Amino acid sequence: LADHKGLSLEYSRIELLARILVRYTVGFGLLEVLMQDQKVQDIMINSPAGSSAIFIVHQEYGECVTNIVPSKDDAEGWATKFRLLSGRPLDEANPVLDTELLVPGARGRVAVITSPLSPTGLAYAIRRHRDKPWTLPLFIENRMISPLGAGLLSFLVDGARTLLVAGTRSSGKSSLLGSIMVEIMRKYRIVTIEDTLEMPVDYLRTLGYNIQHMKVRSALTSGGVEVSADEGIRTSLRLGDSSLIIGEVRSLEAKALYEAMRIGALANVVAGTIHGASPYGVFDRVVNDLGVPRTSFKATDIILVANPIKSADGLRSFKRALQITEVRKHWEDDPLREGGFVDLMTYDSKKDLLLPTPDLQNGESEILKSIAGQVKEWAGDWDAMWQNIQLRADMKSRLLEIAHQSGYREILEADFVVKSNDAFHLISDQILEEVGGLDNRRIYTLWDSWLHRELTKRSVRQLTL
Repeated sequence: LADHKGLSLEYSRIELLARILVRYTVGFGLLEVLMQDQKVQDIMINSPAGSSAIFIVHQEYGECVTNIVPSKDDAEGWATKFRLLSGRPLDEANPVLDTELLVPGARGRVAVITSPLSPTGLAYAIRRHRDKPWTLPLFIENRMISPLGAGLLSFLVDGARTLLVAGTRSSGKSSLLGSIMVEIMRKYRIVTIEDTLEMPVDYLRTLGYNIQHMKVRSALTSGGVEVSADEGIRTSLRLGDSSLIIGEVRSLEAKALYEAMRIGALANVVAGTIHGASPYGVFDRVVNDLGVPRTSFKATDIILVANPIKSADGLRSFKRALQITEVRKHWEDDPLREGGFVDLMTYDSKKDLLLPTPDLQNGESEILKSIAGQVKEWAGDWDAMWQNIQLRADMKSRLLEIAHQSGYREILEADFVVKSNDAFHLISDQILEEVGGLDNRRIYTLWDSWLHRELTKRSVRQLTL
């Protein structure tokens, strides 16, 4: 076109124009521009298209309105692309489409609705995923969770417990689940099951994880060629000993998941997300809404509740982990009335911190005792186990401290956190062989020395560059 018009353009300019052309023809146009901003969390487009601007939720500024008004052609073009890419219908018989959006440098989850559910036509809600997985040190920095809470979660993951991350929409459930995946040792295989791809599988694979992704039929979709979620879970049991990660427990797959938990087919951690504002809310949803027998619900070990909290002026909200609760096994009918729920940590609004309860501090956790009973060095020794939890908390706090002191914020990201966890496990194994026990102080000293060596290597590498 430039040649035809007699224009002289540099190659870099032609390349830029070519990218723009691709973006607005085979791509997603303005959506791709918005998705490039790492601080954009949600993009909302209301129907009818062309009547109102796009709304976004920004990491720093909260809910914002843009000056972008998509046309009807834009909305219909996006819908056509989502149908083709997902292989799922979007019409009057199937007015809801859940799928994922992959564009250069960004990915997100998309919910599209149309008539008759949306009488005025197409509407979109897009949740942008972070480019890299969230990690527990990053959550500590954002005050989503306390250092001790992060140490406890790390301990529970190594203890191969079953965890449900509960909360409302936009509470950070999927991000927390991703940070739990980062805590799984790379020597274990991971199988993930999702109807819409949200878990950071591709990124973890680049870090050397042995991970198999399974995509199943959406709970909102009937028919189609995709395997149902419950069949996906049963299939995962035939793939060998693996950690099982469920993107979201929302329908018939709940029964299959609890079947897997009860028969002990999975010797490693099992974790998933579910909608629920409290431990009892999770019980009510799993048992009364999803039809899982009460006795099967006891296969749940830990419920982590995360929800947004609002500022006093109501203008801001902050994502926080509010409870880490263990599910005991002695109750028969109602876990709330019969003491089946025991909080290990609860959120203190005055301190804006997740704090341990007396039950945790006094060693009254049956789940933790169960983990200790399987480890010779901790059997019957609550103090030794508690010190190991505290050790994990101290290491994650140390990463945050060093990141702020040195300016190397990348040590809070998954790449380095995985290396840090590897170093912790290797050093622990080394100390165990040398002295026949876990000397937590010595483990921390050797790990801290490893950390400084790694930072020195990075400083030398940067100076060389």
